[in-house]
Amino acid sequence: MAAKRIAVLVEFNYEELEAWYPVLRFREEGWQTFTVGPVAGTSYLSKRGYPIKAEKSIDEVTENDFDALVIPGGFAPDYWRRDKRFCDLVRNTFEAGKVVAAICHAQWLLISAKVIKGKRATCFCAIKDDVENAG
Repeated sequence: MAAKRIAVLVEFNYEELEAWYPVLRFREEGWQTFTVGPVAGTSYLSKRGYPIKAEKSIDEVTENDFDALVIPGGFAPDYWRRDKRFCDLVRNTFEAGKVVAAICHAQWLLISAKVIKGKRATCFCAIKDDVENAG
């Protein structure tokens, strides 16, 4: 399989395994994998205090820079959903027909990006009503 480019969103209060596992596994497979956060070079602490550094800023990335987007859960998606730059990136990625992997609370970002309507999705039980009400 040809090498792919994978972007993984990172932010304060992310869920550790939902970010680190995809990053490490894709890198083990030889895929170009990079993290994207609000500010490049900034380390963001997870819900339990584990750091991850944003290798790229949301301002320097477009859907053309990767083949798939991973959105980890935790409380980070609640920050991203309020940021037009992240909503636009997710919407543009969907419209380009690329893979978007949204884990746990990441559906919040899909809801705010207005891309979840009519789609089947899984989510954490606490946001089930949000996902259902989004269509």
